[in-house]
Amino acid sequence: MTTNLPVRRRIADIARDAPDRPALIGFDADLAEVALSWREFADRVTETAGRTTGPYSVVEAANTVDAAVAIAAALAAEVPVFPLNPATPPAERDALLSQLESRFDQEDHGVAYLLATGASTGIPKIAARPGPLRYDPRRTPSLAIRQTGWRTGQRHLIVGPLYHAAPFTSFVDAILDANTVVLQRFFAPQWTVDLIREHGVEWAQLTPTHMREILTTTPDPAHFDSLRAILHTAAKCDDDTKRGWLELLGPKRVFELYGATEGIGVTLARGDEWLSRPGTVGRGVLTRIRIQDDTGRPTPPGTPGTVYLRTPNAITRADYLDRRTVRTTPDGFATVGDRGRLDEDGYLYLEPRAHDTINVGGEKVDPDEVEAALRHHHAVLDAVALAVPHESLGSVVGVHVVLRPDKTARRAELAAHCGRLLAGYKIPKHFTFVDQLPRTAAGKIQRWRLSPDSEGGAPPR
Repeated sequence: MTTNLPVRRRIADIARDAPDRPALIGFDADLAEVALSWREFADRVTETAGRTTGPYSVVEAANTVDAAVAIAAALAAEVPVFPLNPATPPAERDALLSQLESRFDQEDHGVAYLLATGASTGIPKIAARPGPLRYDPRRTPSLAIRQTGWRTGQRHLIVGPLYHAAPFTSFVDAILDANTVVLQRFFAPQWTVDLIREHGVEWAQLTPTHMREILTTTPDPAHFDSLRAILHTAAKCDDDTKRGWLELLGPKRVFELYGATEGIGVTLARGDEWLSRPGTVGRGVLTRIRIQDDTGRPTPPGTPGTVYLRTPNAITRADYLDRRTVRTTPDGFATVGDRGRLDEDGYLYLEPRAHDTINVGGEKVDPDEVEAALRHHHAVLDAVALAVPHESLGSVVGVHVVLRPDKTARRAELAAHCGRLLAGYKIPKHFTFVDQLPRTAAGKIQRWRLSPDSEGGAPPR
């Protein structure tokens, strides 16, 4: 098979060999199904690519057929494409576009696409994938993704928004690997289950938030018979959600990938590996892992520190528009600041970042543990824990809680529930009831959007 094909040539080849096979299945504003065959998709990509010019292309990347065609067309025209969240606030939009203009006003190192990252901290940044993009069956998709049950020509559901890294890159891999892409316009848990069943979906990438909400529909395992595997990425997955999916699909059909938009390396864990090592995000795939302490020295197994990764193609300064979140070592290891530890067999376990850890009178509280305890309560749909200033202890635990529809709970009831599961200093002292929590499209909580010093929200019912 010919390797290193330009995107335009690869799409044309697929359309020639399978003109009537579906390439893209999407939905219009009225949720009527819109399908493009590979012949139709290739024609629209070619037509749009002819109009795609300039130093870069910004695509308002809602999960629509038009946006998908525009992304593919920019790649085919070899114009760097930046998928933008249509709902990006004006100030953040200006900051992102300013970074793009600054980059392309200077020398061009060759870019295939650009992705926003860092929204969980409120600081917009952009990572760039060197280009132009080429199709190579040995590398499309990556070895890590191939190990998750991916097959060429599969029926592939994209649930997350195309402006986020994981859905975007899986879409790019999908069109290069001749998949049929089912593009869910927005996430609704029952709709996701229905699409998997109705379209015989074989592979899907989900976030833990998607997974948690799908489980609330009490899905029938038979509805997932076509599904070869799911891959979950982005935010940390709580144990209950993970075990729920392991029971639903079986451990050999559930995979977890840890990585970063900046592309510094990845780890992968299959469900049976996780069951034997609960909490792990797996071992490196073509990636070396090193844990370093604050002085830069490697830590022994079991000792937490900063997670550094290195791939055979170590990142270079030209690969990024903004390196505020990437630190490198002289020997090619890089970190985005995540903390973790390795076990004796090289499996990675992530720890909360220092700025997320809650210090209660010298005792360290992992907010994930508090949030998991709250989600054990029958009335709680979602929760986030954060530090609330305290005069003598420095901080105490505060939580923002989303109750399930038609459920009630009082602050004292939730505190007592946590008291049965957590040490005393971990029990929340402040409760705020909200309708929803500020999460990124990947399900990562935006703690910086939450007020740490108030108690309120809708009164407990």
